Amino acid sequence: MLKRFFLTTMAICFCMSTAEAGAAQNGLVPDYAKSLQGLSKALVSTKKVMGAELKTTKILREHLIGTVYHYAVDLQVGPGEFDKIRMHRIVKEQRPWLPIKTKECIMTINGDLSNFNCLFMGSHFSNAVPEGYSLGVYLAEKNVDVWGLDQRWALVPEDVTDFSFMRNWDTALHLKDIQTVTKLCRYMRLAEGNGYKKILMLGMSRGVQYLFAYADAETQVPQYERDLKGIIPIDMAYKYEKQASKEAALVRYQVFKALYDAGVYYSSDGAGIKYLAYLAAAQPEEPSETIPGFNNKQAFLFTAAATYATFPPPMEPYEPFYHNLAGLFDDDGIPIGLQFTDYDYVLDLALEIPPYQSLAEMIDGEAITSGLVENPYDDHLNAITIPVFYIGAAGGEGEPGSYVLTLLGSQDKKMLVIGLYPPEAVALDFGHGDLLWAGNAKQLVWKPIYQWIKQH
Repeated sequence: MLKRFFLTTMAICFCMSTAEAGAAQNGLVPDYAKSLQGLSKALVSTKKVMGAELKTTKILREHLIGTVYHYAVDLQVGPGEFDKIRMHRIVKEQRPWLPIKTKECIMTINGDLSNFNCLFMGSHFSNAVPEGYSLGVYLAEKNVDVWGLDQRWALVPEDVTDFSFMRNWDTALHLKDIQTVTKLCRYMRLAEGNGYKKILMLGMSRGVQYLFAYADAETQVPQYERDLKGIIPIDMAYKYEKQASKEAALVRYQVFKALYDAGVYYSSDGAGIKYLAYLAAAQPEEPSETIPGFNNKQAFLFTAAATYATFPPPMEPYEPFYHNLAGLFDDDGIPIGLQFTDYDYVLDLALEIPPYQSLAEMIDGEAITSGLVENPYDDHLNAITIPVFYIGAAGGEGEPGSYVLTLLGSQDKKMLVIGLYPPEAVALDFGHGDLLWAGNAKQLVWKPIYQWIKQH
């Protein structure tokens, strides 16, 4: 349950002072009164709908490219120190702090080991790719209003040692946070003259879990209370068709559940990847501490390009040759580079990822995909009738991830799986993260997404 908070005049004043500071850093004297008034109204309206009060703690505006700007607002959504989320928005401006009016709007949901910055505006944090080469910026340049959030775990500092606060950070809690930001998005757009219209939602990887859980829950409320008019799930299987895949998901569920029952409420995979990236950047030729016989660069590349080999027994990968990025290998099978995504870009992104993640949501995810553990997030899939566009990578979860489409009541269903190799070479094919970061992602993935958005 979302905890109760107080929206006070003081909080709004604090927003205004931090807004001024952010504007000063941009060298502007902005007219932000209308923007803050819209945020204030949206917070009050969202409080009424959600039955909870929210408090803003920080607001940021920064220039990305052309007339495209990024806004970020921190929201306190619970009583604890780490009960915070960050709402993001990438949009063109008419003038400082005043977004343009747009017909198209999309909410984005992050996956594991990621945040909004990494997935949707990574080019802002790296010089390895052209300025603005990110999905979020690409869509905003085409007049799409792009929203998203960093979930609570994405904001937890690296120096935390007691993770007991994550005990109840499960799918239900995160789903409430997503709904809060979605309502805020719609009410802010209403205040800006765009109307209180339903929006599209895109989920990447673990974000697909929330995408379908959200749509499933909405089938049980009246149409006028629903937020979604269409969804774009990207490269995650919400349900499996093959029995072997179901059983593999059940094993992962059991492993995670055993850790949770033993008092471990978090995953530190993010911290591990960040450390590998640091060593690969700082000491690429030094012997790896984690993979004997490899140097630090090779070890980092291995986790990215041969991800399927990094699942500790008895766990198995989502697909036999599942990998995050398509790699290049020498004759001995040692990774030497990446095919489609710039290596330095990946290093920069890896150094930006959150170190920790809540384990409870991962347990829920394996319960859902297995179909062998009772859960409340797949009871009404056949009642989902909104348009769906599934996108997969042949080297990621690919075509098996599209099985869920057969369980929906939707008539408007589309599938796109990016595969550049024959099936026998799937271990080298387009990977999970290539969908957002590859040099050819704009043509292969982003353009079809934009075209589908325009149609819906």
